[in-house]
Amino acid sequence: MRQLFLRETDAIRARRHPWALAGLWGWQSALAVTVSWPAASLVGATYGTHPRGDGPLWDAGGHALLDFVWHQARGLAPMRASTEIALGVAAMIGLVPMAAVMIAMAYGVRDRRAVGLVRSLEGAARAMPSLLWLLLLMGVAEASTLGVGALIAAGTHAGLSDAWGEARAERVAIAVGLVFVVLASGLGVVHDLARAAVVCARAKGLRAIVLGARVFGRAPLPMWWAWAWRALSALAPVLAAAAVATRIGGRGGGALVVLALLHQGVVLSRVALHASWLAHALRSVELP
Repeated sequence: MRQLFLRETDAIRARRHPWALAGLWGWQSALAVTVSWPAASLVGATYGTHPRGDGPLWDAGGHALLDFVWHQARGLAPMRASTEIALGVAAMIGLVPMAAVMIAMAYGVRDRRAVGLVRSLEGAARAMPSLLWLLLLMGVAEASTLGVGALIAAGTHAGLSDAWGEARAERVAIAVGLVFVVLASGLGVVHDLARAAVVCARAKGLRAIVLGARVFGRAPLPMWWAWAWRALSALAPVLAAAAVATRIGGRGGGALVVLALLHQGVVLSRVALHASWLAHALRSVELP
């Protein structure tokens, strides 16, 4: 990253880079359109001649929706497979805009101007091998933690249901599962801190993970909470938009415009909260 310098720690703020956030918002919106377009096309082909359009799918009780899923199972199966492939590829390609935003927040040029799109993308491309390696290793670790937790929770439920009763055993199993969810989220925090180490400290491979784990280990609860409150806050607009969509869904005209604006507002708010967490991670890593 020639001709660039690391900003002062207090200067690494997501709110100072609205254009970078707009680019990340654009990427996620484009991804949402790409993934949802096949399903929308299938619904259009099925309900295109209906007097209410796709309105029946929004009716209370969900009978029309269940009927649609049942009768379109053959069409949905390949769509599900293609969606899974698209999301997997997007998870890897999405590292580029994410890293570009991190570089835009962490670096500046000598005349105090912003890094700019070209330099941010160049830095992201150079960081991609390390970020892909982290995605593979930490992704397996997080998935394995959740899988082991699910097995232990199921075993706990089966072992205690006869002696403690179904309801109490289920509560204990849920508590056990939540412990492993928290552990997996801790690994996710270390993962993001390792990404920050790749960007700020130019660390590679295991060194990035070691630096991330060291930062997390110094203050695990404050660091985890810095991630958790943003993650929980990101659920609020999703739930609010879902509640509104349930009430006005299936209508055209102004209601459809409102739904589109709500969707984009949810995406933008989640992007802002994610970028805020990444800025916090960048401020926390050890600099070279």
